[in-house]
Amino acid sequence: MRRVRYGDRTASVKPAAGVRGVLCYSGDGRYFFRVYESKNKFTDYNLRHSDLEVTIAPHEEASFYRIGEDFILDHSPETLGLADAGKIKRVGTKRKKR
Repeated sequence: MRRVRYGDRTASVKPAAGVRGVLCYSGDGRYFFRVYESKNKFTDYNLRHSDLEVTIAPHEEASFYRIGEDFILDHSPETLGLADAGKIKRVGTKRKKR
């Protein structure tokens, strides 16, 4: 295995291209990349790459949401238990005629 200087430490390195894994949220504001070697064995990698290309697998229950100018990637509405909004009624937009 190749070894390189990574900052002030020595690291072993292997290519990550083509490796399948899961992007996970730690709960404290950080994300990490989990690679399963078997059902019960995995390695979690800290994310330091600044612009890594990601493809969401077809079987994932993920959806894009837009709320005003906020763009969100989250679980599907079914997974989150979200109800359809139906017709949105705007409150206070019409003025009464005098």
